[in-house]
Amino acid sequence: MAGRDLRALFSSNDRGVSTAEAFTNRQTQWELVAAALAEHLEYIARPGFDVEDLEAPRKNVLVFHGIGGIGKTTL
Repeated sequence: MAGRDLRALFSSNDRGVSTAEAFTNRQTQWELVAAALAEHLEYIARPGFDVEDLEAPRKNVLVFHGIGGIGKTTL
């Protein structure tokens, strides 16, 4: 799998490529998601947090983007 161009990989009809090759080792990304969610839960649990305050600044937890078929939805 190493050294393959992902755009070429996911735009081909190569039946020799299995999902086990392409969708592995997402532990680092999952740890980022878990840490961001924990931070967000801590933030909204604070006594001063008001969900109805529409003027308070908001921030995204995380944004995942990339070509189709790389596991964003699964993650």
